[in-house]
Amino acid sequence: MKFSSTFASTFFVLFCCYLGVDSAVLGIDYGADTFKVALANPGRPMDIVLNRDSKRKTPSALYIKGYERLFGSDAVSVSGKRPENTLLEAKSILGASYDDKIADSYRRKYGHKMLRTGDGSIVFDLGLKDNRYLSVQDIIAMQLRHALELVKESEKINAKDAIVSIPSHFGQFERQAMKDAIEISGVNPLGLINDGSSVALNFAMGKEFTANPVTHMFVDMGAASTVVTVAQFKSKLTKVKGVSKNITVVDNVGYASDETLGGSEMDNRLREFIISKFEAAKKDEMKKSVRDNKRAMARALKEANRIKTILTVNSEVHANLESFHEDIDFSLKVTKSDFEKLIDDLASHFANTIEKSLKLTKMSKDAISSVIIAGGGSRVPYMIRKLSDIFGKEKISRNINADEAGVIGSVFRAAGMSSQFRVKDIRLRDSYGYAIQASYEEESSGLFGKSSPVKNLILPKFSTIGVKRILSTTRKTDFTIDFESETEDGFELFATASISGVPDAIKKNDESLVLNPKPEIEVSYTLNKFGIFEVTGANAVFNMTNTAYPEYLVDLKKWNKEQADIAKASKSAKEASKSSSSDSESSAETASESSAESEAESPNDSKSKVPKSRPMPTEQKEFITKRIPLRVRYTLTKSNALTSSDIKSSTNIIKRIEISEENSRILSTAKNNLESFIYKLKYFVEEDATIEVTNETQRKELLAASSEAAEWLDNNSELEKPALYDEQRKKLEFIYNPVAERLNYYKSISTKMDDITEFKRQLADTEKSLVEFSGDNAKWFNKETTDPKFIPEIEEVEKLKIELAEKVEKIDNFVSFFNKSIDGADKSISPEIPLTDFDKAIEAAKGPMTKLQNKFLHLIIKIQAAKEDLESLSSKSASSETASSESSSAEVESSASESSDADADDDDEQKSPEARDIVHDEL
Repeated sequence: MKFSSTFASTFFVLFCCYLGVDSAVLGIDYGADTFKVALANPGRPMDIVLNRDSKRKTPSALYIKGYERLFGSDAVSVSGKRPENTLLEAKSILGASYDDKIADSYRRKYGHKMLRTGDGSIVFDLGLKDNRYLSVQDIIAMQLRHALELVKESEKINAKDAIVSIPSHFGQFERQAMKDAIEISGVNPLGLINDGSSVALNFAMGKEFTANPVTHMFVDMGAASTVVTVAQFKSKLTKVKGVSKNITVVDNVGYASDETLGGSEMDNRLREFIISKFEAAKKDEMKKSVRDNKRAMARALKEANRIKTILTVNSEVHANLESFHEDIDFSLKVTKSDFEKLIDDLASHFANTIEKSLKLTKMSKDAISSVIIAGGGSRVPYMIRKLSDIFGKEKISRNINADEAGVIGSVFRAAGMSSQFRVKDIRLRDSYGYAIQASYEEESSGLFGKSSPVKNLILPKFSTIGVKRILSTTRKTDFTIDFESETEDGFELFATASISGVPDAIKKNDESLVLNPKPEIEVSYTLNKFGIFEVTGANAVFNMTNTAYPEYLVDLKKWNKEQADIAKASKSAKEASKSSSSDSESSAETASESSAESEAESPNDSKSKVPKSRPMPTEQKEFITKRIPLRVRYTLTKSNALTSSDIKSSTNIIKRIEISEENSRILSTAKNNLESFIYKLKYFVEEDATIEVTNETQRKELLAASSEAAEWLDNNSELEKPALYDEQRKKLEFIYNPVAERLNYYKSISTKMDDITEFKRQLADTEKSLVEFSGDNAKWFNKETTDPKFIPEIEEVEKLKIELAEKVEKIDNFVSFFNKSIDGADKSISPEIPLTDFDKAIEAAKGPMTKLQNKFLHLIIKIQAAKEDLESLSSKSASSETASSESSSAEVESSASESSDADADDDDEQKSPEARDIVHDEL
């Protein structure tokens, strides 16, 4: 069963209240072929950020020429025409040097103008202004920065805190390069995460585990490489803020990778298949080799990717390449069988990678509970079959979103690191795939002793990222440590640490107090949040005699004696108090005097005899440990780390490009606005409605202005000042606007007339209601028969009716005058009466009408209430008379009648307000 990433994140993530956009975090899965961005924003479920094409993933492509850039699908679309300026799969050479095999393969595949720097790094000459070259870090930084822009455009927030997933096989150089790229981009990195770990996190989000560890394998076949990760999952009872709770523990036990096994290699082989077929079929028609045609090779690679995608679901596909090379058209049918033959040997790579992962993690196939597939390779049926051959179909699982598991796992990790989110408690142990050992010369002993080399494996393979450890050795002299990282051929030196200041530290101590002549040297090191090794400090540690210890013993002995004296004095005081009480029984008078003296003197005597207690002396140890900081100079022997000035320079060039792009956008907008206005004016003149409100001279003037502006634009299209284009557009608007206003004027007349008609209809409805109600209640509207208290309001209604009639008459007069003014008027001239006069006329009458409606409504409510009061009083009187006639006593009858009348009056007073409320609600 497949679970969507949105469902998993919605089900398992409980967000806290909204705390502002700054609390939002990102997960970025930057792949060689595409990248995806996921957002966690308080109050909303985690989900993928859509790009400008409303797609969930964006091609990792960048086109750049001069200061013009295109990203994503826009860059891919021009890659066939401008291959020399389009950079694809930059991630595959991140951290590589110019002489590496992967760099050579990249040059042959894409043919870019790649240059070597002084330290052997890679830069590209893409024809930028000022002869500026771009590093791989610059290219990736631009794409990461583009990812932030997509978040801002799609979600309207400025989120920068992010976890970025990287291939598990990235070593020190690749991780350093990614760190630099992230810093240039403006992303605030919360850390890096191995892609296998991010997929495992996503898997754990939707599962519950027991205390017994269960092992799963994650096969991630991406565009540039395949990584096989072995991870264990279990539930653990632990205390969180003093409360016991079950947490999920995800342990990235280890992994194996193959950087030659991926979708990119399949594309390359398909391209070679297309080229070889083309050469065989069209060799007599070609003058030059197609392999020297960069555009043709780029088009063939693009077509190969399309063919691969289609063959994942279809049995065959036709490749069609028009004017492929030297205007030669070429078409080719490619079957699934052809494709599988091309990649048949990759199956052995696949099996070897899986076997290697089991061997490195010391696991057997039987220990693997299931095999979860992730990455784009999950869509290649051939590879799925090979995987089933190894483990059996029953162990192959697809219960995660293969494309999005990595990025959702990354954003989940980011949310878990932020205090603004409350997520499922999953503890991840991410691991580093290369062992690191330290080598140094052991200090010689004796006068003629020789130093001997020491090698310590300070970080075994798959050590925990974020771990902090200490390397310890005993010596009196300064020394240097060489740090070596694991490679395919053994260990290779990558950094040194010079530790100095040991003799000076020794001199700072009294030799008579030092127990160990040779101090223990502690060198602290770590794998930081990027998985980059670094030495964080060093100390000389001395075990010494504590000079304060003898004094502490003497003081402690004295304190113990003081405590014994205090206890003894306290006991004596209590006994004296008891003795005073017994003497009081001898005689009343004597006892009274004695008791008074005892009460007065006993407390003072007791206080004087019991010494005051003091705190126990602070505990001292006989021996103490003293740490003295040493000087550390940590140097990378082969570093690709950018300096602060390099990063600043890269940041500045990106900002300059962005400013140039913004200026180009403003210029383009100004040009387009002018051009579109010219065309608009041209067709505007020919419209019937325009002809009706213009004369021949005016139309010729409009056409002349349009032609003049078009000619100006043709002659000045290279100008780079937006203000000049805006100036020409404003000239056209100056001629166009009066005509457009007249056109709008005459189009709006019918609407204004409708407004007046609607107003008069509402007025007629009001008057009709007034007439009907006053007719039904004539006696209440007759000043001679109505209640005197209603007379002022009836007069007010009459007055408002007269006022309103006057206003309506004015409206009618205005409409009559307006109709006469436009009847036979020259529409090419601006009309004398503005349309706003319609609104003024209506607004002048609206006030009295609203007053009339309100006053009428108020009067209706009062009259209705008064009528109900009379009806209630009449009903009570009738009941009173009936009770009186049936009574046996006239006096009682009279009393009952008076009582009934009084009750009726009370009831009337109580019910009248209720009756009024009911009437008011109904109205």
